[in-house]
Amino acid sequence: MVQPLNGLKVIDCTLALAGPYASLILADLGADVIKIENPSQADMRNIGSEPVGANKKEYDTPYKGENGKFLIVNRNKRGLALNLKSEEGKKIFLKLVDSADILVQNFRPGVMDRLGFGWDDLHKRNPKLIYCSISGFGEGSPYAKLGGLDLIAQGMSGLMTLTGLPDLEEPIKVGTPVTDMGTGMYGVIGILAALRHRDISGKGQHIEATLLDTPISWLTWRAAEYWESGDIPEPQASGTGGYRAFKCSDGKWVNVAINMGRLFERGAKVLGLEHLVNDERFNTDRARTKNQKLISEYFSKEFIKKTSEEWIEIMQEIGVPVGPINTISDILDEDPHTKAREMVVEVDHPRIGKMKTLGVPMKFSETPGKVKTAAPLLGQHTREILEELDIDEKEHKKLLEEGTIYYD
Repeated sequence: MVQPLNGLKVIDCTLALAGPYASLILADLGADVIKIENPSQADMRNIGSEPVGANKKEYDTPYKGENGKFLIVNRNKRGLALNLKSEEGKKIFLKLVDSADILVQNFRPGVMDRLGFGWDDLHKRNPKLIYCSISGFGEGSPYAKLGGLDLIAQGMSGLMTLTGLPDLEEPIKVGTPVTDMGTGMYGVIGILAALRHRDISGKGQHIEATLLDTPISWLTWRAAEYWESGDIPEPQASGTGGYRAFKCSDGKWVNVAINMGRLFERGAKVLGLEHLVNDERFNTDRARTKNQKLISEYFSKEFIKKTSEEWIEIMQEIGVPVGPINTISDILDEDPHTKAREMVVEVDHPRIGKMKTLGVPMKFSETPGKVKTAAPLLGQHTREILEELDIDEKEHKKLLEEGTIYYD
């Protein structure tokens, strides 16, 4: 199968989520991603994992002792267990660099430089290398040396002041690590742009994507509102006015967009509120924006009179955007969209057997992305990668005994 990034070799020096998510996208699109792990630090694979219950052996769990959070972002990659602090390990790593197109790393600032693998060093060795650094704050930031995590970035960016309910004292973070994944995406966008530049110039370059820059760039409409009015935006709850979630008679909620022009007219009429259409408080977009709380009050009293299924059917019939508030099980196990778009797929893991993972969200007419392999076991592909570097079997055994490499 021909894929968009076939033929590109990526060195993955990443941990946790932001970095692995970037290299995951590259792997899903066909790049040969080689994940570097320390032979003696298998516990790094357990970052973010749930503890196994006291009465339950780890191999009795669905993932048989493997960390689901590691599995979900390291599929389609090959695993090389290599000690980057040893002299022999460094030599092997540099051999990889000589033939690599891309390197992605999200170690704390300074770690790669201390190992001798910083941008300046590797650029001299391989001028075509595209080097992507993912960090909390990036070069030039006064916070550059501080540890950066999704939670910290959500708070510092202002995102947590926009999330939740206005009358809640505790700030609320988004329920999935959006700054990690968004930063990984920005890293990939930068890599693809740098590949295009390399096609023209023959030169690689250094790319930075940071956890704090990412959500700052997402402020968009809220930033525009602040600069226009001078008012600090409040938490958005589920939305405002007629563009929000409403509770129905079955206790479930639905999202609707009854907020602009004809959408407001159609929605108000089926809610039995047609008199609002010509009311001067609601007859223009600007007037509705000014009176959003009042619109919410009117609409809430009507939505509670029917079930969520009834309202979804009614709104769909008149062309008003509407949708249910799904649970994770709803969307992953039951939703026909998920099945039709292959957003949950199965893959074979060498220890677990058949397991579910998320599908590739980008669909291509000619060069599709694909989930081909599960996340590697520690050092699963060490031998084959060393063979590709012309390191013979005798040398393998020596490196294994020294702890420079690991394979089972």
